Amino acid sequence: MIHAHVTTWFLALILFFVSYYLLKKGNMKAQKITHMVLRLFYLLILATGGHLLGLYQFGGTALIKSVVGLFVIVSMELVLSRGKKGKPVQNFMILFAASLVLVLYIGYFVLG
Repeated sequence: MIHAHVTTWFLALILFFVSYYLLKKGNMKAQKITHMVLRLFYLLILATGGHLLGLYQFGGTALIKSVVGLFVIVSMELVLSRGKKGKPVQNFMILFAASLVLVLYIGYFVLG
């Protein structure tokens, strides 16, 4: 199950950056499609992550990683949603980068 979780995260990150690039280029139709596919991947990430959290028996570190992972998903969504509205996204990009680094550290070095 861990391979499915890592794969969905990897594909979601690619979709996020593609969607953000399309947003900056003004290609709204393609951006909307990639954003909707990304939202599907959020559901897959939550499903596989929930399964892994159950395998770790809701341990303290796994629970912290889950909360930080939710911050990553929320910050991705906020960057794209606020970007569509023309609002500043720098703070949420910083939140995204920091939470992504933290969740990768916890996932690969603490739980790994």
